[in-house]
Amino acid sequence: MKIAIFSDTHLGYARFEEDSYVQAGRVLADAAAKADLILCAGDVFDTKIPKLETLSQAIGIFRSVKAPVYLIYGNHERRSRDMTNPVELLATAADLTLLDGSGATFEKGGERVQVFGMGSVPEEYAEKELKAALEKFRPEEGAFKTLMLHQSVKELVPGGKDELSLKFLEPLPFDLIVNGHIHNTIVKLGGRFLIPGSTVITQLKKDETDPKGYFLYDTKTRKAEFVKIESRAFFYEELHFRDAGDSEIREGIRARLDALRKAHPNAIISIKLEGTLKPGLNGSDIKLERHDNVYIENLLNIESLGARLEKIRDLRQENLSVRDLALKELSKKIEGRITLFNGAELFEKLVEGPDEALAYLENIKKDKQEKL
Repeated sequence: MKIAIFSDTHLGYARFEEDSYVQAGRVLADAAAKADLILCAGDVFDTKIPKLETLSQAIGIFRSVKAPVYLIYGNHERRSRDMTNPVELLATAADLTLLDGSGATFEKGGERVQVFGMGSVPEEYAEKELKAALEKFRPEEGAFKTLMLHQSVKELVPGGKDELSLKFLEPLPFDLIVNGHIHNTIVKLGGRFLIPGSTVITQLKKDETDPKGYFLYDTKTRKAEFVKIESRAFFYEELHFRDAGDSEIREGIRARLDALRKAHPNAIISIKLEGTLKPGLNGSDIKLERHDNVYIENLLNIESLGARLEKIRDLRQENLSVRDLALKELSKKIEGRITLFNGAELFEKLVEGPDEALAYLENIKKDKQEKL
């Protein structure tokens, strides 16, 4: 039997709303043509209360599918127990099978696939909730057993701590474990653990430049094939500058955009700016042009700012006063550049007041003229 597996369509995602509908529709249409059973691992919608237009679009997309669809809800749809989940509405309207701490069995040609699903729960409760839910699971002899989840996994997320772990999942009595939530395509546990990734760009990260699509799993060979779908091109670019000015940065961005847009005029482009600016400039001084579907992260001078903070921390450890810190920084700034006056003396006069500082400079000027 062939099982199609997809997740995280995020229908109604505001930034790329049309893409969310189009690309989900392509996944379902292709999957229905190739698979006997379709599994959707959560985050069908982008919000807990989708717009009526989004609900209508979702119902239309799923109703057009002839193959049976089993699904769970994700963290974007999670609501309190006394409130209706939007996936419940979709399942009722489009005749889908919603699994929430429950299971269902699909049979075709004498082969049975048993699917048990648990919707998203807060990460710190995931292991406990899954253990409790699985107490209701009754393995059917001879059936291909599948578990469907929508959770983070400790080994796959930075700084993972309270999440489910592959070590916990591996010994569970399932032939296949399907997970959503993580927007990258991942295969683990010798092919037993699959994450299909999202069908639409949402996070503008480098990992999301990977193709969009779904897994097509063969229960006889126990192998998965990733099936790509047509989707809008996404580029993640990093531009590095050194002691750059406003015009240089703007020209660098423009040149990169022109090169990318020649072949992909409608592409989504994310650009990260890194490096240093000319002395006296801050990242906020750079006036960046706006372009459709272009998202720029300005990290210019971030390293130098970090270095300054580190120096300030070091100076504080030397038990210098705020006045000493400022004086040391001023002396460093004017070293070798200004010789007409003493930086420390001017600083002290500035602390006293602007009139005192002005009088100090006037006296220096007068003394200089008398010597000449």
